[in-house]
Amino acid sequence: MKKILGLLALLSVLTGILAGCGATPQPTEPPPTQTPWIVVVTSTAKPEGATEVQPTQTLQVVATPTRPKPPTATPTEAAPGTTPGSEKTPSAPTATVAPTQATAKPTSAPPKPTNTSEPLSYKYPAPVQLEPPPNRPVAWRETVLLKWTSVGNLAEDEFYCVEFYRAPRTAAMVPWGDWVYTKETQYVLEGPFLDAFRPPEVQGDAVVDWWVRVVHKTGETQDGKPIGIDISLPSDKWALIVAPKPEGK
Repeated sequence: MKKILGLLALLSVLTGILAGCGATPQPTEPPPTQTPWIVVVTSTAKPEGATEVQPTQTLQVVATPTRPKPPTATPTEAAPGTTPGSEKTPSAPTATVAPTQATAKPTSAPPKPTNTSEPLSYKYPAPVQLEPPPNRPVAWRETVLLKWTSVGNLAEDEFYCVEFYRAPRTAAMVPWGDWVYTKETQYVLEGPFLDAFRPPEVQGDAVVDWWVRVVHKTGETQDGKPIGIDISLPSDKWALIVAPKPEGK
């Protein structure tokens, strides 16, 4: 009887062991392969005189290791506008070649060549006239003194150019002009010089404009008149009211 009770106790222990082994573990890492367990329970035959002999029984218990669950993968957040699982490895960016800008053809005519005989900038400021006042009457054989401001010391080949011009007042009157070079800031306008500007008496007075500019002398005309290029702006134009020639003069 004690043997039977011992056997039952052993079976209870084995049952507990089997129940513990049946639980599924949740390992974080797969365990090594487990060798099956074999438990052999042998019963001893009764001594002589026993009426019943229990055969030897072998109890084989095989514990099969439970396969661990694979770790749950953390889902990766898909990019906006894409379906999960459809992500692709981005390819290398393609270089964009800017289109070559075509050379625009001019639609207008090319500019005219610049006159290189004139300076690009003026060396001196414009002279300012001082006297006589504008619209000064000039009688026959009268002498008039013209004055203007200085622009500074002039070089050897630089001069003040005083110009005169008579515009035609009638169809019979022709335009007339003349000029003089001087180093001074004044010029004496004598009667004989103005005779060429005086119209006949029947045509009345003549309006003669005069102004001053600074020039660089470059040569002379065939008549011996000096010529040059401007190295200052011209002054304002003031007028002289020149009386006509008397009859018989």
